[in-house]
Amino acid sequence: MDKLTRAYDSLAEARREVGEDAIPFHKFADLIKTQVGAFKQKGTPEVAFRVAVKHGKVAFTARAMKG
Repeated sequence: MDKLTRAYDSLAEARREVGEDAIPFHKFADLIKTQVGAFKQKGTPEVAFRVAVKHGKVAFTARAMKG
């Protein structure tokens, strides 16, 4: 839960920086649950999420952790 909260805070801060409203926490949590579930179905036990601002837009990406 702590990781989820930190990821949400990072995303919300990035969205504020570019003038966008934060998304509701429950929608964010559903997105994370869906992404993690999809990776687990593919055999990936761990997923890393990253928030970045590129060209004035917020990018939130998920990738499989190796190892």
